[in-house]
Amino acid sequence: MTSYASFPPLVPGDRVAVVAPASAPEAQRVSRGLDILRRWDLVPVVLPSVTARPALGHLAGSDTARARDLVTAWRDDRVRAIWCARGGYGAQRLLDLLPARLFAQGRAKPIIGFSDVTPLLHRALQGSGMQMVHGPAIVNLGEAGDETLEHLHTLLTEPFRPRTLMHSLRPWREGRPEGTLLGGNVALLAASIGTGDLPSAEGAIVLLEDVGQSAWVLDRGLTQLVRAGWLRRAAGIVLGDFSMDDDPAAVEAVLRDRLLPLGVPVWAGARIGHERVNLAVPLGGHARIIEGYLRLA
Repeated sequence: MTSYASFPPLVPGDRVAVVAPASAPEAQRVSRGLDILRRWDLVPVVLPSVTARPALGHLAGSDTARARDLVTAWRDDRVRAIWCARGGYGAQRLLDLLPARLFAQGRAKPIIGFSDVTPLLHRALQGSGMQMVHGPAIVNLGEAGDETLEHLHTLLTEPFRPRTLMHSLRPWREGRPEGTLLGGNVALLAASIGTGDLPSAEGAIVLLEDVGQSAWVLDRGLTQLVRAGWLRRAAGIVLGDFSMDDDPAAVEAVLRDRLLPLGVPVWAGARIGHERVNLAVPLGGHARIIEGYLRLA
């Protein structure tokens, strides 16, 4: 099982690059998010993709321009973290435009985001050997409650401290798994099979969440992850929010049908995903589940 280093803690005065690797963000929501960074005495550096004219109606500028911003942010040693402006769709389109071994070069730093950013987080995780942060994007910060913001701020400023990431998890299949945290959005994980973006999930605790899909589309994504073998040797699975366009009972039935036959511990109720409470977790961090608590080792 691969070990990933913790990222250096953020401290007042640190520069944080804000990029838009996927969809175009709304200016007012970005502004509110930047206010949160400034409240934390961080210095946001907004790159051009964040305010670019949308391409194809949904992308934050061209693939080349979005990739260029990411490369610029990663190679700038003055930047101590990269924060994605939003998810949506589009991060996958720029991954093949990045220079080979980009994330193995220069000063490694955490990339922060979730949802469509899932494959980017895992690509950077593997390339840098350093943990990345599955957590709220810039546009989500201004709408987040105190619990989400305090949890995120503590993780970023005290990344080395053992802590409880989640509590009150509900067992669908009992067990006390221990391993590296991986995962994120089901649709993007499934779409990443065969690309090389995903590290092996063997021995890992895999976090899963999704949004805006019907039960059968979720079924298709989970089936792909199972058939491809990505989930088969996981140490355990943790289910976050499934904010779906379908009956919750139908969604739960699909999750149970696809995941319980794997024979690994499955715990539900993690507060990650597309709801107002979205608690940040360090992908690549070493964790264990004990009596419904997901804890960093």
